[in-house]
Amino acid sequence: MNISVSVGDDLVFNILSFFPVKSLLRFRCVCKRWRCMISDPSFVEAHQSRSATTLLVSSFDDRSHDRKRILYTINPSINEGEVRCLSEFSNWNISGSVNGLVCIYEQYRAGSHRVRLFNPSTREYVNLPPPIFSGRDSSKQVYNLGFDPSTKTYKILRSWIGNWSNCKYEIFTLGSDSSWRIVKDDPKVVLDTKGVCLNGTIYWTKGMGFQNSTIIMAFNVGEEKFRSVPAPPTDPMWDFKTLRMIQMGGHIAIVDYQEVAGRMGNVMIIWKLEDSLNGIWSHKRILLPESLMQRIPRHSSFCVTSLDGGEIALIPSMLFKDRYVVYYNLEQERTRREVLSCLFRNMWHVSSPYAYCDDFSVYVESLISLKEITCVCRTFEGDNQAVGMTYSYS
Repeated sequence: MNISVSVGDDLVFNILSFFPVKSLLRFRCVCKRWRCMISDPSFVEAHQSRSATTLLVSSFDDRSHDRKRILYTINPSINEGEVRCLSEFSNWNISGSVNGLVCIYEQYRAGSHRVRLFNPSTREYVNLPPPIFSGRDSSKQVYNLGFDPSTKTYKILRSWIGNWSNCKYEIFTLGSDSSWRIVKDDPKVVLDTKGVCLNGTIYWTKGMGFQNSTIIMAFNVGEEKFRSVPAPPTDPMWDFKTLRMIQMGGHIAIVDYQEVAGRMGNVMIIWKLEDSLNGIWSHKRILLPESLMQRIPRHSSFCVTSLDGGEIALIPSMLFKDRYVVYYNLEQERTRREVLSCLFRNMWHVSSPYAYCDDFSVYVESLISLKEITCVCRTFEGDNQAVGMTYSYS
């Protein structure tokens, strides 16, 4: 006797939402019902909320002719820091990750200004129209990806640094713009670094050398306006080579590891922005164990981020043969050091013993379809098409 068992859609929905993106992309071929379910926005949102949190690292070999860059993830919950390569490309730079998406843009190649929105999990990307401002030197530009949660809109902010440090800003709204727009609000500050997007606002730290002070700038993605955020009341004398801005527990935070980098002490200070409108800050001193300090080379630079579980993660900017990540638990005040697996060494097909790490952030896999958030259907000679955009899979 054949017994058929019917499984309800709700149960299938819950089971599938725990699978990784790579498996779900294959499962879409099982049947039309599964394909529709996996592509549904409610499933995409549920899947992202249940996906494991990993660390996204961007590394490049500065001495190679094509400046090869690799995106890879580190799973902090697995011993020896399981590493998985997501993508690799040459002569391209990368923005910070927002909801599993990044903006990548061509750099270090004279006269080229190609820019893409990229989903590393699905490997889908969309080419955006050329920006307004251009020149021979493509290195004088920085792209920041922003998200407005009130309208669920993604925007890309571009900083273009011209002659005499004259900075111009332009913006592109995914899903509505067919070309870049000049930002009307002028911050009167050159924001030439990667910012951190949190709750609809992009934040930067900026050192004002001639005033020997520090300012924090913010850009409201929805309103497209800049504003300054009051710095900590003590106005610490920060060295921007040993300073990192991160997200921590739903707040913007600044990590100062100047003493650790210079081997002058084992203290690392975290300033957390409790209230951005009134400039209310709190700070915490972290004491790293002496056993760890002895293994850190003098004048070391780190990339820093934080995990949802209350851990601060540090990875050396210069990745020597001894490749590792340091985790510090803020609540338990404990430190652990995880050596990366040998898989990472096999990623570099060069003889150099080290590579540079220039971006380090929390990353969650995403099924977000770029066509859903960027495709603007317009009637043109009887055809519906996306204006100024092309889609592909790497």
